[in-house]
Amino acid sequence: MKSNLTIAVLASTLAFTSVPARAADPVIEETVVGPSNAGGIFAVSLRGARIAYTGTKGSRLAVTVDGKEGPLFDELFNPLGQSFFSPQQMSVMNANSGGLNANTSLAVIFSADGAHYAYAGRQGNEYVVIHDGKEIGRGPRPMLALNYGKLTLSPGGNFVHWGEMQPLGASSSGNWRLVINGKPGAWGSHVGWEPVFSPDDTRYAYTLTSLTERDKRTLIVDGKAASYSGYSPLFTADSKVLLTTAPGNVVLADGKPSGASGLQIEAITPAPVGRRFAIIMRKKIVNGQGVGTLFLDGREVPGTEGAQTIAFSPDGKRYALSCINPQARSAFMVIDGRKGTEYQSVAEAKYIAWTPDSSKVIYTAMSAGRQFVVVDGQEFPVPGINMLGNSPVALPAQGSRYAFSTYDGTNRIFSVVADGQQALPPGLWPNGATLTFSADGSRYAYVVNPIGRNEIAGIVVDGKLSNELTVGAFNAAGANSMNVTGGAAQRNPYFQFSRDGKYLARMARLPNNTRAGLYVNEKLTHPTTYQVSNFAFSPDSRHLFWLANEKPADRPTFQYVAYVDGQPVVTLNGDPFQATPGSWEVGTTGVLTFFGVVGNDVKRFRVTPAPDVTVENVIARAEEKQAAILAAATAAKKKAEDDAAAAAAKKREDDATAAAKRKADLEAATAAKAKARADAAAAKAAARKKQ
Repeated sequence: MKSNLTIAVLASTLAFTSVPARAADPVIEETVVGPSNAGGIFAVSLRGARIAYTGTKGSRLAVTVDGKEGPLFDELFNPLGQSFFSPQQMSVMNANSGGLNANTSLAVIFSADGAHYAYAGRQGNEYVVIHDGKEIGRGPRPMLALNYGKLTLSPGGNFVHWGEMQPLGASSSGNWRLVINGKPGAWGSHVGWEPVFSPDDTRYAYTLTSLTERDKRTLIVDGKAASYSGYSPLFTADSKVLLTTAPGNVVLADGKPSGASGLQIEAITPAPVGRRFAIIMRKKIVNGQGVGTLFLDGREVPGTEGAQTIAFSPDGKRYALSCINPQARSAFMVIDGRKGTEYQSVAEAKYIAWTPDSSKVIYTAMSAGRQFVVVDGQEFPVPGINMLGNSPVALPAQGSRYAFSTYDGTNRIFSVVADGQQALPPGLWPNGATLTFSADGSRYAYVVNPIGRNEIAGIVVDGKLSNELTVGAFNAAGANSMNVTGGAAQRNPYFQFSRDGKYLARMARLPNNTRAGLYVNEKLTHPTTYQVSNFAFSPDSRHLFWLANEKPADRPTFQYVAYVDGQPVVTLNGDPFQATPGSWEVGTTGVLTFFGVVGNDVKRFRVTPAPDVTVENVIARAEEKQAAILAAATAAKKKAEDDAAAAAAKKREDDATAAAKRKADLEAATAAKAKARADAAAAKAAARKKQ
């Protein structure tokens, strides 16, 4: 989408720089982040509401991040080393996520949280690498080897690394080394040299293979060669212990044997917190199939023969281990060392779910061709289950609650199970993808349809059907771009809970097709027959934000209007950013950040809600407004009725007066005719007498 776009900040917010805002007004800040009419590419981070503009300055190129322009370059590179092309028309794209998923159209990479960025370019005969606005690396252009060591940020963005190559003559392709935060490593082969980083993003390790002796490998830890040999490095969750493998199927913890031994290392899995780790080691082969055994922190766990995959609980204290019985060709789960029921098959680790408080483990299993959902050993037979990504259940962000939905092949038998209880009203089938908890786990809801039909019948909230309003949806493009840092992911466009579960927002209207708009707790908060997108509650559940499509009276085209707590704050006309994920974000502090075009400028807007205005105020204000509108409509109707009655009474009076006049006129005319006849008769009589 491209046009000479304009943006207007409403009167109450335009003067924020010179006139003090009222106590109930949001505070708006705006920053120019690039031009809207000079071509180039705007790259938006998926998180953090950061933006980088890459464009030309005459015949040179420059990167501007959040409005701060970097140095000029003769050439810019994408993460794979190809030359950056600056389009003549402005383009908006999502930034590369750390360079791992390289977008060859972009030069700038952002970390996953948007807090850090990096890019590389050429100045004369040298390449230069910029990390968070500072030059951290420079070298001869021919040495830059992004084709085998692409420009990459560590997951947390504290480190940026890339490859260098040194030619060794016509008979060899070259010698290679990794450069991490500007510090070059030892020379060797580029085979298998990708570094791994600690979860706290303060440490790194990789294995460097000798260019001439491929069996000779050196473990590099935090930039230095380790005193021991280790391969496939992996940090524990606390970032304190480095796990590696060594010849002879040995697992090392900081270079010391962990105690696990066997025929082959199947998997090493750190717990999500602390320094606990699991090793599945193949110890024997039965019926031609390898049989693994679980080792926790290097100690063999009895009763885990047949171990396949492991899933730790969120607190790292518990585990669920999927196992096989190769002799019976069956499968079972071991939970915290206790063997469960044998089935034909059980879910592998990536399909095992733990409740956020680590109290319950949930997985699926098959037996005799039947499927089961197993919750802490309790079996729920199900014909088919609606998977939510890799999980068989919907979970809140905290607590012990869970829910799942099922279906059968005839599409006639359905169920929703919430905390072990049936929660589907009769005659309905659930849209399983919409099954959602509030983040605190206090409430859940899902959309339902009548069995045998596809129209939406309503929303079931906490097990009760709500169908007093028809079900609408937030605009799909807006739902995709919605981004609430720290909040639970929104899986459906039909409704959204506040984090504390106190509020439920959705698009709806009355069954008679009136009172359409945005509803919060079944109260019409924003009347509209047009689309609403990017809806979000603040993380503290006190404020709400949305972007509305509106059609002004003085123009035929639609415009976007940003609302904060029910108050319009910024108006955008045909903005290209709103369909790009990350362009609209409510951060952990409850500040809304989004991007838009103002004449010849692209601007970043940051809107801080007024602390004395909350969702309750918004609902109350909307109800007051609706009541005032209803009262005005009622008064107008009564006035119209009174006016009509008065007009009717006057008409009756006028009609009566007119009728009386007509009667009098008729009587007078009749009398006049009678008199005329009498006079004529008298005249004739008098004439006869004279004769």
